[in-house]
Amino acid sequence: MSKLITAIAASCALFAPVCAAAAPASFRFVGDWQGACDAWGVPATCTAIWRPGQHESHLVQDYSIVSNKDGTRIFSGRGLYRIIDGEVDGIWEDSRGQILPLGGSFEDDTLTVIWGDATSEIGRSVYRLQADGLAATDSVLTESGWRTFMSIDYARDD
Repeated sequence: MSKLITAIAASCALFAPVCAAAAPASFRFVGDWQGACDAWGVPATCTAIWRPGQHESHLVQDYSIVSNKDGTRIFSGRGLYRIIDGEVDGIWEDSRGQILPLGGSFEDDTLTVIWGDATSEIGRSVYRLQADGLAATDSVLTESGWRTFMSIDYARDD
């Protein structure tokens, strides 16, 4: 499926004005991304697979962290983002058993998402498209402010 989406995206180079009008800017995230990461002291590989959702305003992310040592899944999650006029809402589920509300913004190829609430945890994920890939930073809100716990530089893997 991701190869089909990549092929469609590549064809947009030929029909840029039509594609620009038809596809939301957030669809530039669509594809398979992979990068080295440090998962709480364990060398790992982080993978983010982004795809369109069931509506033109939906973007879905399947995320996983796998240990480089033995291939064991350390963490996985799925985000469903609804992006309308730069405003983001949605829901996140993960392998910890969490289901968290999402809110945030999409502007200038940057998706900023605040996840959780006062009854669980509050975190922030920032995904920034760059010329050479996708940079992601995850932080959690502490009494002292935002504390970054994961930074990943992804490259396309599709």
